[in-house]
Amino acid sequence: MLFLPPEVQLDVLKYLNFEELFSFKQTNFYFRNLIEKFEGGLAARMKFLELSLINSIGINSQKSDSFVIIKHEPVVSDFVLNEYLTEKWETAMAKPIPLFLHRTGNDSEDFAVQLEKAENKKIRYILKLPNFPKSIEEMIIIRFWLEQLFNCAFKEADFRNIIFNLTMINLLFDNLKQFHIKRLHLSSSNDNNTIENILKFGLSHFAIYESLVSTFQDDISEQQTNILFNIIKNEGKKLPKVVFVFEKFAKLYDVVIEYMTTSKDDFSKMVPVITLGGILSPNFKLNKRAENIEYTQADNTKITKYQIANIYNPKARFSFRHEVLNKPIGDGSVFIVKIEKWKSRIRKDEKLVI
Repeated sequence: MLFLPPEVQLDVLKYLNFEELFSFKQTNFYFRNLIEKFEGGLAARMKFLELSLINSIGINSQKSDSFVIIKHEPVVSDFVLNEYLTEKWETAMAKPIPLFLHRTGNDSEDFAVQLEKAENKKIRYILKLPNFPKSIEEMIIIRFWLEQLFNCAFKEADFRNIIFNLTMINLLFDNLKQFHIKRLHLSSSNDNNTIENILKFGLSHFAIYESLVSTFQDDISEQQTNILFNIIKNEGKKLPKVVFVFEKFAKLYDVVIEYMTTSKDDFSKMVPVITLGGILSPNFKLNKRAENIEYTQADNTKITKYQIANIYNPKARFSFRHEVLNKPIGDGSVFIVKIEKWKSRIRKDEKLVI
């Protein structure tokens, strides 16, 4: 293939799938540089439906036609491991530091990266990486494959109680690296450190182009409420939309309302679209500052729309849309509220989707 003109080589490369392209990229420096130079033209080969982390113990017992194991071919890279990094990595391996952090409820330490393609026939690509690297060679392999993932684009990323270890990523890369995601889904057990770590992971290592969706079990603590509120208040530059879902409706709603109505902030850092969902208690009352209230009924859902203005700056307004589903759960019912800054109004025919 080396004797072919570059434009013909590119035409050939466009027919390669994900695994083949990555393997071919490692054959020599010429093809690695060619693929990276024209990565935009090959972008269709680098787009995926979903990225997730899974427990890999059961993989071998599944039908082999439902997944493809990505092989660890010899790594071809221009990465230079100097004496400083070698010493730094060897010190880290002595501790040791895991690649994955988890709260899966078992003692398994076997995890893998799962990639799903947006094709008619759903194929999963499984990338197994050492959780506790024991050699410099394994560190280089982990670094190489993480860098390939950073160069891909994903429609969804779903992390359920398993995340990459920020300490390991920062150890492997000197500069900030991010996954490129349209929608990021994060869920974890209601442990203060776990929630804080998983949200910190999402905010620091993901470029999110549509929304961050997080689900939480049971009630959340005051510390967790503050963590979520600070995201809503300060991360509007990173997050176009957040969706927080709880088993029980949290105090977070009251904190957000209080901030919107009584703060002297200009709200420039605030996330522009916020959706909160959970189980609503029967004594819920509409805020007394609600204006332009509209009540409608759609199927089995009671919808309430209104606006609230800030008491210090009446031009700082927020539109609300409440949906109470006719699905009694104990003494409460399923409740969803969508809040938007006034400049982006809700369309009349819009229905909330979580």
